[in-house]
Amino acid sequence: MINKSEILARFARNEVSAEERAAFYAWLQTLPPAEVEALMDEYGEMLVHIDPATAPADEALLAAIHREISTQEVDQPTPLIRRIYRSRWSQVAAVALLLGAGIYFWKARQPQPAEARLAVQTTDIAPGKEGALLTLADGSVITLDSAHIGQITQQGGATASISGNSLVYDKNGRENVYNTMSTPNGRQFQLVLPDGTKVWLNAASSIRYPTLFSGKERLVMVTGEAYFEVAANADMPFRVKVSDKAEIEVLGTNFNVNAYNNEETISTTLLTGSVRVVSDRNKGVIIKPGQQAQIANAAARQGNQHNTGIEVVNTDVEKAVAWKDGLFNFDNVPLQEAMRQLERWYDIRIVYEKDVPDIKLAGKMTKQVTLSGLLIVLEELGVHCKLEANTLTITAK
Repeated sequence: MINKSEILARFARNEVSAEERAAFYAWLQTLPPAEVEALMDEYGEMLVHIDPATAPADEALLAAIHREISTQEVDQPTPLIRRIYRSRWSQVAAVALLLGAGIYFWKARQPQPAEARLAVQTTDIAPGKEGALLTLADGSVITLDSAHIGQITQQGGATASISGNSLVYDKNGRENVYNTMSTPNGRQFQLVLPDGTKVWLNAASSIRYPTLFSGKERLVMVTGEAYFEVAANADMPFRVKVSDKAEIEVLGTNFNVNAYNNEETISTTLLTGSVRVVSDRNKGVIIKPGQQAQIANAAARQGNQHNTGIEVVNTDVEKAVAWKDGLFNFDNVPLQEAMRQLERWYDIRIVYEKDVPDIKLAGKMTKQVTLSGLLIVLEELGVHCKLEANTLTITAK
């Protein structure tokens, strides 16, 4: 009997012989649809943990799996059910093909309908990358990227240097002057503050901070989205002022704050420790690891003037911080919410030809794939995408 988990793991590492591959393909043809579907999910999860640079995905195996899922009919004959059933391949593609470049190229080589080919332009849009802008106390601006290593400036006695993908301040500051790091669309960067606190800044975000923490607290100001690993200091609590609408108070903890103006809520997600979230209309709540505090954004309040409190919900912290680890996590995410993430990362404009398709996505995708790779997956999920210049037009099929 074939040990499917063992041989799938060997496929993921490209360690199977020609004989083993032939035997596995023959066995694959004997499986019912449900088992083929489960097999795809298992293989996709394996690929998430395999470095595609050292063990690229096995194109032949994925082609065989896709061939089996495409040729088998489900019990319910309606086209809609078949499309939903077969879209499971797309969900695995979201995990596997976009993390293993080999599968992406296999998909791109397949014959496509004329309308699908419209989505993949000859001039593709590259994904975002590491980079930011640093505004100094005197108003001058320095471009930051990982290509420039070493000291770049001194501010208030503190030296700021780039190390890898981080801007790092030493603890030698003598004056309390403020710098601002900002990321445009298509950029993200990291920051180590003078107290040792680490900050990951997502696209279209900013953080304003002193080059020396003094007094009774450590205060920074954030817009957009940032992830914090706060250095513990019980004598000097750490505070984050969020878009002038909320504050987060913490002693030492790891948390994520999402405060984009076009999102429905300002969300604070706690991974470790304990934080107190205060809104401009509420005294505040304390949240625990695994919880998220949600404050209605200004636009969301317009239809409900009584929506001024803070709602605390249990949440998937892995999904909340996936961006920091170089991933899109679209598990059960509405299409429009996912598209807002793509707008910021690919620096594109998204418009809807008619109503927004009522579709929820699934799977994890690397943020390093080009836009055309994502469009292939969206097409199979029933979303027609047309890219012209930097505008992506979306409509349901």
